[in-house]
Amino acid sequence: MKKPILFSLMAGLSFGLSAQSQGLPKLEPSEEYQEAKPRTVAAPYKQDLRGKTVIWSEDFANGIPMGWSQNGTPAQALWEYRGPNTAPPDTVGSRGCWAGPNQSGNLGTPINSPSRSNGFMIFDSDYLHSDGDRATNGQGAVPAPHVGRLRTDTIDLSNQAGAEIGFYMYARRFQAAWYVAISRDGGVTFPDSVEVFPASELPVNSSTATNAYFRANISSYVANEPNVVLEFVFDGTVSNSNGSGRYYWMIDDIELVTPPENLLVFTRATAPGTTGEAPAHDVIFDGDGSYPKYMHLASKQSVPISFDSNIYNYGTNTQTNVGLAVEILDSNDAVVGTVLSPTVASLAPFDTAYYTTLTTAAWTAPFDGDFRIVYKAISDSIAISSTATADTFNLSVGAEYSLDDKVADNYFGTNTGTNGMIAFGVLYNLEDPDQDPNASPGMVYLQGIEMQMSCLTDSTADMEIAIYDSAGFAFNAGFPSGTQAEFRRVFTLDGSVPCNLVNYSFEDAQGRPLELSAGTYYIITSMFPNAANGVIRFANSANWSQPSYASVFQNSNGSWFSGFSNSTTYEAPHYRLIVTKPKNISLVEEDLERFSVYPNPTTGKGTLELSQPGKYQLKVWSAAGALVYEQTITANANEKINLNFEHLSNGIYNLVIENADQAPKTVKLTIKK
Repeated sequence: MKKPILFSLMAGLSFGLSAQSQGLPKLEPSEEYQEAKPRTVAAPYKQDLRGKTVIWSEDFANGIPMGWSQNGTPAQALWEYRGPNTAPPDTVGSRGCWAGPNQSGNLGTPINSPSRSNGFMIFDSDYLHSDGDRATNGQGAVPAPHVGRLRTDTIDLSNQAGAEIGFYMYARRFQAAWYVAISRDGGVTFPDSVEVFPASELPVNSSTATNAYFRANISSYVANEPNVVLEFVFDGTVSNSNGSGRYYWMIDDIELVTPPENLLVFTRATAPGTTGEAPAHDVIFDGDGSYPKYMHLASKQSVPISFDSNIYNYGTNTQTNVGLAVEILDSNDAVVGTVLSPTVASLAPFDTAYYTTLTTAAWTAPFDGDFRIVYKAISDSIAISSTATADTFNLSVGAEYSLDDKVADNYFGTNTGTNGMIAFGVLYNLEDPDQDPNASPGMVYLQGIEMQMSCLTDSTADMEIAIYDSAGFAFNAGFPSGTQAEFRRVFTLDGSVPCNLVNYSFEDAQGRPLELSAGTYYIITSMFPNAANGVIRFANSANWSQPSYASVFQNSNGSWFSGFSNSTTYEAPHYRLIVTKPKNISLVEEDLERFSVYPNPTTGKGTLELSQPGKYQLKVWSAAGALVYEQTITANANEKINLNFEHLSNGIYNLVIENADQAPKTVKLTIKK
């Protein structure tokens, strides 16, 4: 199968690693629980057949058609027909132990094609490998590596100047590839092939929508050919250290039709003069490809955003003035902004216009709120108002700061990946000091962090959340030796955690938010399941590949990674930092009638003057909420008491004075030696 076509066409998105520095290494993935709904990488899409001719079709209404054949390696590696009278019937998808909707390996969901009820085809690699039981994983009837080939009879295209193949499918990938191989000599040889949603578009441990629609223009291979044979190939020989094959591929309602005249599609591509394949569309923050893609963007850290894409001329007509238009819609679907890219003057059929040209002007959010970002491929023949190629993504601007875009594509945690995950973290750019009148100079304020917890999370587990300056974080070693956390707190989970978005507060005992110097930080969560075989799992969004240092995790041998090879299982955790204002939660009092502290700032020595006699409790809290000093004082009226805080580090502290008769009073004390 030489000369594979490496693009695919869909109404949904195409994504993958952009051409950027690799930074941290990636870990090889292992089989994973499929808790979330299948992601919509290959979204439902059915072409408009008006003005087009259906040349050939098959909907499996009568089982596997006469004249079709199978050729497995080994011979028992066969596709299955599922129909209303088969066992199992058309209501059952994969029977594999890893591929079902629950971790127990229950019967999986079937394809949702228009004619599913009269039958469809499935190559159930997961079931062949394990017989549906994890206890016999690798001991099934036909363990991987294996290849399943389903071959059509001969199709006469001798009078057709071109042809487009399209079919509905539902698939999930572990280590496998899917192809439509093409023969022009009646099935003797298959020199060409179309790869169906390669791993760059549908990564390891991801699945398509149940009614995904794949299409490809194969005119250059089959035009005017009388002896065309198509072969649907599940290649389960792709492997990593954790094995090969597995999961499944279902197909139905196959058609060959005349290709469209005017159609542009988004595609992955390597631009001339560049290295590395770029995603079909990308979003760039602050003009810097290494800047994390914060699809929850904190308004206090807002930066300009630009957009780019690669656009392929799928139609038979040359397109002129091909460009990218991005519309930004608010929560009411009103257009609040449109940004355009430069255009490519002329794009011949089957040629690509690259992101190196198709990059829009920058856009900055005009207000806080939820936005939808709509990418549109346009030309002189295809208007922005009528283009068939439009892909939509979520962006929120406000107090929350996160890589995720509100989509839970999968879950990750302690039982994810080789050797298991013990800690993970996200990089946060907190470089803009808070400008609130009540803020201390050069500081930012954090209420806490929200995490979407899996329903499988053990409610008896513990977690530690720590904040580190990002300086010096590196491959394997993680943070430099001796690095101290800016903040550290342990949380014990309970029954309210599983299945919920949970807030973990950084506030101190007085309810004040965490105060940090402006900078760039990693917020790291370390996981302690406690129970035997205990699990802690979190939601992940897989729509955008992140720069390698944006999200990191540590496995049980202590090494740090940026994610999994050929996978976005861990890319953008639902890990939402809440950036707040000091005045929202702060209990700092401006009324200092009862006492005064001077000088302030201080080098460590100072004076406390009390206006009223009595017994007082003096406490000093760090910005991280730790009690660092405590003293009981008995004073006369207007007495002056010497203070010595020279043992404390430079920084901002909260000094609290209280007694039994009056409410506590607080003053912000700055130590600067």
